[in-house]
Amino acid sequence: MGRIAWLCMLGGLLAVGAAQAQTATPMPRLDPYLGKDRIPNSILILPPPPVKGSLGDQLDNETYAKTRALAGGERWALATRDATQYVQAFECPLGLKVADWPKPVGLLLARMARDASSITNLAKDHFDHPRPFIAPNGPICTESDRDGLMKSYSYPSGHTTYSWAMGLLLAEMAPEHATEILARARAFGESRVVCGVHTVSDVEEGRTNGAVLVAALHGDAAFREDLLKAGKELRAALAAPHASPDAGQCRIEADAEAHTPWINPTGTK
Repeated sequence: MGRIAWLCMLGGLLAVGAAQAQTATPMPRLDPYLGKDRIPNSILILPPPPVKGSLGDQLDNETYAKTRALAGGERWALATRDATQYVQAFECPLGLKVADWPKPVGLLLARMARDASSITNLAKDHFDHPRPFIAPNGPICTESDRDGLMKSYSYPSGHTTYSWAMGLLLAEMAPEHATEILARARAFGESRVVCGVHTVSDVEEGRTNGAVLVAALHGDAAFREDLLKAGKELRAALAAPHASPDAGQCRIEADAEAHTPWINPTGTK
């Protein structure tokens, strides 16, 4: 996860609990739970990215080319939104606006993000796999980030690592919404392919990476304590009266969950 992505994600987490806060308070120092010394070795756990010319590489390239046709459409717009709005992606699955999420939830996810960055960058720096848009120089949904993305590696997807880990944790905290949360987490990762900044392989192993991280986090006592507190407060917030997310946005997200563009595009079975 690059610096720009981290700052965008942190900005969303700072909004957590905003409805309950009367005055702005400084964000405490966000130390990771595991740190670089205790994160699992993603270099050994993940398979290497597809070799150039292999079937996997051909599928990645074909999918990139085909999904360029989505530029300017509704799914493209959602992918653009997902590029920066991490926590907001889970408003519809929970039926709860980010401003109404309890602060312990935001703090938990923000600390976890530090570990997500470490486990992702470990593999990225080792495999140094190029972004899919570089060779054909094709369109991406976040053109303002092109220069920065060209300087970073593609495999595995950091956005997907973090969003899948977030989905797993939110599903654990609010199990009655688990199906909706994880369907949205999957579509969030697919947005990276739609956006043109990651391949299918990047995203698939990003989910593996996120699951590995969550498994390791459960071995940390401080994490378990924070998860217990955050889950209790999130369930209380869900049980209390609250405003619902935008119905139109939720419809768009539901369609994205039902239609993976390179498998069953909208309008087909």
